[in-house]
Amino acid sequence: MDHTAKQWLCFLAALLCLGGVFASGHEDADATKLYQRGMKLLGDGDTEEALERFNAVAKRYRGSEACALALWEVYRIQEHLDNPEAAFEALNRLATEQPGHFEKAQATQLKLVRRCLSSDPKSKRSLEVNKTPEALLPETLLAMLDAIVKSGPRSEAGIEAQFLRGLVQDRADQKRQAIASYEEFAENFPQHELADDAAFQVADIPYRLWKQMRGDSPHQREAAAVGLSWFLARYTESDKAAQARAYLAEVKVAERRELLSLARFYESRSKPDAAAIYYRQLGERFPEFVAADEALAAKVRDSVAPDKTSTLTSGAEDLQVGPR
Repeated sequence: MDHTAKQWLCFLAALLCLGGVFASGHEDADATKLYQRGMKLLGDGDTEEALERFNAVAKRYRGSEACALALWEVYRIQEHLDNPEAAFEALNRLATEQPGHFEKAQATQLKLVRRCLSSDPKSKRSLEVNKTPEALLPETLLAMLDAIVKSGPRSEAGIEAQFLRGLVQDRADQKRQAIASYEEFAENFPQHELADDAAFQVADIPYRLWKQMRGDSPHQREAAAVGLSWFLARYTESDKAAQARAYLAEVKVAERRELLSLARFYESRSKPDAAAIYYRQLGERFPEFVAADEALAAKVRDSVAPDKTSTLTSGAEDLQVGPR
């Protein structure tokens, strides 16, 4: 290729680049004009027409600053119209397509989800909002939270979204999934300010299930005891520790009462072997309680097999339980 041909190629390449710059500038100008028309319509009170203009900007000029501004207006209008799903989608585009708007958009997404949670009549959170949207289905809320986590799993909004998964699942009576979500949060973010809240919920959910049972459910009671003990072992300084200790004491009293009741039931039915099983369990699990009652301690001693011994303590006095 001779020198003249190379010059022509360079000239054509420069023209193409310049044309791209002009085209880009022209598109930006068109996007800005369309956005401004939308703002004028919004100022005139024509919300529906304004929304159409903003959606057009967001669809035709993706990635532009005018697109970002239009998406913020779409979010505001949809929120005003009590359409949280459409509002969230506009925010999600800002978080995933507009790097300069990621942090603000994601934080606003989380705020929107929390507002939707506050519309739940079972909500325990106090959220300061001017208007509360209609409650969304749990599946929709979980999808929103997953979108937040996907766009930024280690951002503050992304971390809190992982915590809120457990809350949504708990309210939807998806108890096992809620416990799993809270356990995962406590393991993945042990230093986060919500870690002890998550760990407490791991214990509180089975405790509440146990309390809801008409009869004393041993399975739920045991699950509550394990969860509460686990929480207290890990978060002794938590502001929820006193509540957990009170719950655990209640669970233990119920277990003790049940063991004693079963032992006396089988004893009254002249089934000493069955009664002995529960007396032994009383001695093993509640030695101080047994040691404080001489008659009960004697029954526990009689229930222990000849080759086994255990010690019950009451105050400063030790009571030997075993063969005499």
